[in-house]
Amino acid sequence: MTPSSNIYLAIEGIDGTGKTFVAKHVAEKFGFATVQEPSSGNIGSLINANDWDPVTDFFLFMADRAAKLKEGSNLGNVVSDRSLYSSYAYQGYYLSKMFKDVDQYFDFFIKTARLLPVLPTHVFILYCDVDVALGRVTKRGAVSRFEKREYLEGVQNLYYGLKGKLENLTYIDSNGNLDQLYAEVDEQVTKLLL
Repeated sequence: MTPSSNIYLAIEGIDGTGKTFVAKHVAEKFGFATVQEPSSGNIGSLINANDWDPVTDFFLFMADRAAKLKEGSNLGNVVSDRSLYSSYAYQGYYLSKMFKDVDQYFDFFIKTARLLPVLPTHVFILYCDVDVALGRVTKRGAVSRFEKREYLEGVQNLYYGLKGKLENLTYIDSNGNLDQLYAEVDEQVTKLLL
């Protein structure tokens, strides 16, 4: 794990909270380079090619992330549409049940994350009512294997469970419209840049 003097801002949250819009907005307004997960590289293509089990998904995403972050180590300030915390929450919905409790799963996750070349310096976790998020997702068309109500509730609970465990988190309500969301994000990013 290499510390960075640049900002590596990860945008997190369940599907339908506006992560892709926010990442694009931050990149355009503040001149950040972007990272998309999964990547369009070989490992990212492999992730999208199959319905993997949660353990395989977890390690494929971590491998894809490691390769992508190593490539982009000199990009300056970066905003990422998802990050390692997506693996924590999305695959963790299942993986946390394999451990005695969520704290043991978190310990495993943190030890695994230390293998990455760089970790996010800041994380914005977008949250909204699951029904609002699903309404947005279904407007886009067919839903993915990750976009089921009970599953997204569990994923969002894992994101909420990170409160107090990590110091670099900012929770942002995305129940409103995009203009409201952008205004809050702009305020938070401006603070990071001061």
